[in-house]
Amino acid sequence: MLGWSWLSALGVLVLFWFYLYSHGYGLGRLSSSPLNNNMDTIRPRVVLPQGTYVGTTLLASYRFAKPVEVFRGVPYAQDAGRARTASARPSRCRSLGRTFDAIAWAKGTTHWRPAQRRTPQKERPRLPVVVYVHGGGFNKGYGTERNMASFVAWAEAPMVAVNFNYRVGALGFLPSDVTAREGLLNLGLRDQQMLLGWVQDNIEAFGGDPDNVTIMGLSAGAHSIGHHIMHYARSSAKPPFVKAILESGATTARAVFYPTHPRHLVQFREFLIAAGVEGVPESEIFNHLRKLPLSTIVQASHVVWDKYHDSVTWPFQPVIDGVNTLANSSQIGGLSSTATPPLIPELPISSWASGTHLRIPIITGFNTNEGTSFVPADANTSAEFRAFFQTLIPSLTPTDLDQLEGPLPRPRHATRQPLPPRARGRRPATAHYMSAAFAANGGSTSAPVYVYRYAATATHDAANHGDEAFAVAHDMWELRGRPGMRAVADDMHGRWASFVASAVASPNERGGDVAWPAFVSPFAGKDAGEGKIMVFGEGNDEMGGGWRKGRPAKVVKMTEEEREACRFWWERIGLSQGLGRKEWAKKPVENASRL
Repeated sequence: MLGWSWLSALGVLVLFWFYLYSHGYGLGRLSSSPLNNNMDTIRPRVVLPQGTYVGTTLLASYRFAKPVEVFRGVPYAQDAGRARTASARPSRCRSLGRTFDAIAWAKGTTHWRPAQRRTPQKERPRLPVVVYVHGGGFNKGYGTERNMASFVAWAEAPMVAVNFNYRVGALGFLPSDVTAREGLLNLGLRDQQMLLGWVQDNIEAFGGDPDNVTIMGLSAGAHSIGHHIMHYARSSAKPPFVKAILESGATTARAVFYPTHPRHLVQFREFLIAAGVEGVPESEIFNHLRKLPLSTIVQASHVVWDKYHDSVTWPFQPVIDGVNTLANSSQIGGLSSTATPPLIPELPISSWASGTHLRIPIITGFNTNEGTSFVPADANTSAEFRAFFQTLIPSLTPTDLDQLEGPLPRPRHATRQPLPPRARGRRPATAHYMSAAFAANGGSTSAPVYVYRYAATATHDAANHGDEAFAVAHDMWELRGRPGMRAVADDMHGRWASFVASAVASPNERGGDVAWPAFVSPFAGKDAGEGKIMVFGEGNDEMGGGWRKGRPAKVVKMTEEEREACRFWWERIGLSQGLGRKEWAKKPVENASRL
């Protein structure tokens, strides 16, 4: 689905309750066709500076508790055309007075009508907004991976939701010294910021409140959000969001290197070879790339991704793009300044340690068996297991690797059936994701942080990376015939929706009988807490074909084993952040109480 990430096909999917229709949106008519069998024939419309868009209404059904109005394919940036290796540009006025069809996923229009409007906008209440950032390792993915129509339809409080696409793979993240000199690093993250700015400028037209935006993401989407939380702490501009939900990801949970890290340079050369641009002078590389067909760029990106996928040393990732930091780094010669302001001026862990991040309410968490999706299935021996981690994090010592090969989690986390060899990596991955919770410690000087663990099992009798997605969305396609998972989704989705809608960012106002306490790190010195987290779906195995319903939600304290696992990675976080030295991490641990 890389093609969806291409800027010329970028669009915005906006969904909200039928509540808005009752407040007077102008109406059009939709002709009958197989495509529209599940849609209402009365169509909502919205007037934007770039034109008028006519959407459609998804009717209430077993899938949607309430009708949902949908506008698809609304552009938030200009068609990139031959400027596809450039930063996104704001969407220009397409044609005031024209009406565009907004029911198709693709870019473009089907038909248009004159704009109509009934109730003045100022007479409608403004609704909370949630923006979803998709995952995919910065190499794949698309905005519709999460069913945000369902998320909105099952929420008690009315709200507006936005899905969108951004450039991924070589189109969005192509780190190298050449790219840095061109000022073209982290284009995918800049697309995301373009979208957030578009939301600020336009969401009121959809009934949303630009002052009450929650940004939510899974995996690479959560990593992205972490970068934005740090970036806007430095920016003089008003942050475009006030709350965040990070599922299985954070900037402290994966490598962030300089653009001239040896790994990136090798992968850049391999991409050029795959694209047929080998041997071109550096000054001409991007001129050649801009002339290539999109399919060639996408295919070359796939070739490099496939080579490194299993080792998790993935290509095409966000990198440090601060000019001063790069010029002073021992990893790189001085890079010429560009007109592009830095988005990641230093190692993310340095930003956390210095307190350079927004103090906003956060939900963050992980799944019990995150590592099963990443440790290679053919790692059958101790040597293969150690080789995997040695390749992933070269600075790990033999003693470190011995600890990684320690016993599997205690019975509270253990599964009932034997797991494949790849599951041996599940504890390290879980702890690594959890490190974000300590960096964003919910202390007395910070906004609240709510930490969760998703425990309902599916394939391999494990709670794998991303398994929580349909429960958060309350996606009834997945919940059918699974009463226990329906209860888990009722609770989990209810808390996410409550957090989005609540004036005080509380996950406890709607949904669930168990109060979710704010997280207080057990590593916060004299202010240390018990590390209480919310566990969703423990004991449920319906997604794996079982019959056990388990418990929808319960609050638990971190076990000593969990603390040790988190401590292991937190003390070595400098190794995976690109510094290559273990001792650096002592600083954030000692100062955790003020983060």
